[in-house]
Amino acid sequence: MLKLQPIEFFLRVIPEGFLFIFAIYVFSQLNIDRKKYIISSLLFSSSVYIIRLLPINYGVHMTLSVLFLLFISIVYNKIDAIRAIKSIIILYLIQLISEALNVLVLNLMKLDLDKLFKDPIKKSILGLPSLAITLIIIIIFYLINKKRRKLKNEFRAIM
Repeated sequence: MLKLQPIEFFLRVIPEGFLFIFAIYVFSQLNIDRKKYIISSLLFSSSVYIIRLLPINYGVHMTLSVLFLLFISIVYNKIDAIRAIKSIIILYLIQLISEALNVLVLNLMKLDLDKLFKDPIKKSILGLPSLAITLIIIIIFYLINKKRRKLKNEFRAIM
């Protein structure tokens, strides 16, 4: 069981939920519907928290979270299933790389991670750099997509 403390829900899960839904929109190359974005982010965050309360192993909770993210993307946000799956795969690869970089830096700092990760606040704070790295990468993709759309629209206007 990977129970989260309530403080971890506010410091990590909610921001991560908003970031993940934003990433799905970015990688699906769709315009963001603010109302759906907020509702689906909070719904996803709540589902992750509830899933983490279940007495299941680590890999199972992640699989359930991914399936719920896929469900929200397809059913509620009306994103094409293939686009949603591709977006989630890209998102989790970026998240994996960000987490690996964060752990590498923390290990280079010679911190006792086992001791630090027992405190939910410290654990949440130590995880923020990976969330920031993920955010930066997704914003770069967002800006590239925005520039691409602008160029495409200008090209259409010329033709």
